Order: sequence, then C-alpha cells, then structure tokens
Amino acid sequence: MLFVKYSLFFQFVSQGFGSSIMQTVSVAVLLQYFPDNFAFMNGVSLIGGPVGMMIVPPVVQQLIQLYDWRGALALLGAMTANYCVFAALVRPLRTRNSYTPIADGEPSSSTNPLPNESLWHKLRQTFGIISDKLCLQMFVDEPGFVTLLFVSFLDGILFGGWHIFLIPNAIALGFNETRSSFLATFAGFGTILGRVLSGFLIDQGLLQAHNLLAVSSFLLALVCLLDPIAAPSYEAVAALATLGGFCFGVIFPLLIVLSVNFPEKRIVSALSWMFLFTGFGASVGGFIIGWLYDVTGDYGVAFCTMGVISAVMGMLSVTLRPTCFPCKTQNRALD
Repeated sequence: MLFVKYSLFFQFVSQGFGSSIMQTVSVAVLLQYFPDNFAFMNGVSLIGGPVGMMIVPPVVQQLIQLYDWRGALALLGAMTANYCVFAALVRPLRTRNSYTPIADGEPSSSTNPLPNESLWHKLRQTFGIISDKLCLQMFVDEPGFVTLLFVSFLDGILFGGWHIFLIPNAIALGFNETRSSFLATFAGFGTILGRVLSGFLIDQGLLQAHNLLAVSSFLLALVCLLDPIAAPSYEAVAALATLGGFCFGVIFPLLIVLSVNFPEKRIVSALSWMFLFTGFGASVGGFIIGWLYDVTGDYGVAFCTMGVISAVMGMLSVTLRPTCFPCKTQNRALD
C-alpha cells in the first residue's frame, strides 16, 4: 500500500514537472513562429486540450470497463508518449552562435573567485545571480505583473475546482455516469470555441485582452452562480457546462497573451511565473472546493463560491487596463 502511494506521488510530480516545462517552451516557440498573429495561433494551439476533454472521459469509461484501471492507465500512458514524437518535430527558425570571444585581459565568468572575498560577498553575488535568472525584479519594475499573477492564481483555483467537480456534481444531482461524463464533452466544445474566438478578436483589434478577460470572468461568475438553479434540468446543466467551458477557453489564452506583453528578455520568465501561479492555484482549488463540499455537503455552495472568486478575478482584470503593456498584435491592427 505504501509503495502504491509513493508511486502515485512520483507519477503526479513527474507529470506536473514535464507538463510545465513543455507548456512554457511551446509558448516561447510559438511566439517565435507567429509574432504577428500570436493571439490567434496561441488559441488554436491550445485546442488539443478541450478536444481531449471531449473525447477522453467517455473513452476512459469504456476502457475501465474493458481493461480495469491498470489497463486504462497503461493505454493513456502510451498515448502520452506521442508528446516526445511531436516535440522532436519542432525545429528552430534559425541557429545562433552564442559564443563570444573574450578579449585579452577581460575577466571570464568562469574565473575563480578571489580568495579574499568574504562569505557575505559570495552570498550576495549568488543571490544576485539567482534573482537575475528568476527575474525577481519584475515584481517591482513591471506594472501590473503582480496583479496578473494573482489573477492567474484565481484562475487556477477556478479551473481546478470547476473541472474536478463538474462531473461529480452532475452525479450528485441524480444523472447517471454516462450522461454526467458527457458534460465534459459539452465543456470541451465551448472551450474550443472560446480559444479560437478570443485570439481572433484580439488580433483583429476588436477587443483588448484585459477587457475580454474581465468580461469572460464575470460571465463565468454568472455560470457558477446559476448552477444551483439549473440543477433539476440536464439540458440547463449541459448549457452551463458549455458556457463555462467557453469562459475558460477565453481566459487561459488571454493570460498567456498578457504575459508576453512584457519586455522581450523577460517574456519567458513572465510565462514561467504565470504558469507557476496558475498551477499552484489549480492544486489549491481542488482542495478548497472539495473541503467546502465536505463541510456543507452541497455542491451548490461550492459553485457559488467559485462564482464569487470569478467575480473578484473580473474586477482585478479591469485594473490591468492602465498598467499592462498593450498587445503588439493589437497595435498592428489598430495602426
């Protein structure tokens, strides 16, 4: 039993570590390939997630019935191995020689430190290097960066809580497992539409990213608050699942678009921090919403809480207007 626990822990940690690196690098590569219409291509590149959301839950239900949990997980692992194949197909647009000869007499970065340096000086130098690599100065220098990270954290809470308890909520309402699992399909359809539409609106200069983020957050708040009212009707719950998926389909790509609006040398760091806060929020969100259900025994309270969190996220998104850098693709469309 202990071996199983450690195996699951290692599985989740390694999966999260690999997914986070892959997500950050894929966005950075996409920005190099499509600098002029990044918002739209970013949304298109993220369609695979909702497509999987539509297909995987019903398929997994059948796999579990045919091969039990172990066989189903083995088949999903084999499907995931295709990441390596597709990643190997990505090629840089150009190669650069990063080597720069050091002139005579110029100190090298690999030069050993002087023996008379104090321990305090070494610690300050080490911290300076770490701070430079992590771009900690962004928290002070870049307007709106802290607000954007907090919005990302709240989005992670909503994403984790809503997606984890969408199907259990339907089962608790009395719908069978098959109909409940198809709610993920409806949510996936809405997410596809949101990811394509959001990038198109931004690249065409019809809306600005922070305004669209605020509107989507308020709409998601309405979806969550209406969940207890729509509970008796499967059609109403399916419509809310589609609309909720649409909101999430708009919000997450917009967080990426807003993160790349910082200076070029800090874009990868900004993306990394954004993904970190979003991932941490998703981890916390499942715990918080699950705890609320354990305490109240009512998913309606949990979904109403998510509605309040989404409304707060919308209000914070409005404050990004005077502080965030304008999107480059928007500027080209508006010129």
